[in-house]
Amino acid sequence: MRRTGIVLVLACTIALLAACKDDREEIETMFSGFMTGQTNAQGYLSVLKDDFGKLYTVNGKSDKLRPDTIYRLVASITLDEDNKASVIQAVPTISYIAPPDSIIPDSMRVKDPIMIESIYIGGGYMNVSIGIKVKKENTQHSLFYTCLDNTDKLKFTFYHNAYGDGDVYTKHAYVSIPLYGYGLAKNDTVFLSCKGYQEDYDYKLIYK
Repeated sequence: MRRTGIVLVLACTIALLAACKDDREEIETMFSGFMTGQTNAQGYLSVLKDDFGKLYTVNGKSDKLRPDTIYRLVASITLDEDNKASVIQAVPTISYIAPPDSIIPDSMRVKDPIMIESIYIGGGYMNVSIGIKVKKENTQHSLFYTCLDNTDKLKFTFYHNAYGDGDVYTKHAYVSIPLYGYGLAKNDTVFLSCKGYQEDYDYKLIYK
């Protein structure tokens, strides 16, 4: 999966359209969140699946991605009366099988701070919204995660290299860490730690 980030609000809203002459209101449902998407042979999203397992057929064309590929996405969509989705915005997240931490060279073990804005387990992923302080719009940072393999716990950690950049304003990144393949059972605990701006993070999340 390709890596990128977008600004995303995890919420559901109802958009009320102009009323008809008989005072009845036409209602369109819009929501945003982490989803899994499938592209067709032309590279457009054809199906979306939310973290509750609900499938949506996509109307119209989205931004073009790699054909016949499954993506983990952050997306904003609207649903019509037939429950078919129109994509407002959809961008692939940072999402890959976490490598063991022990294989990471010392030169990459940079832990500049990040801000965890939200975190939850859903759809078989640990979904994390991250804030990163930057000085310039086009500044390049590196951000990746690993799975700690020197512990009997399933624990992930983030590495962030700001390359000396300042902290004028906040940009956002979105991560979906796959949790399949670890033999997790319902109610098992999954851990995540990373360096924060004010204090470090140490999360314990229940796998559901």
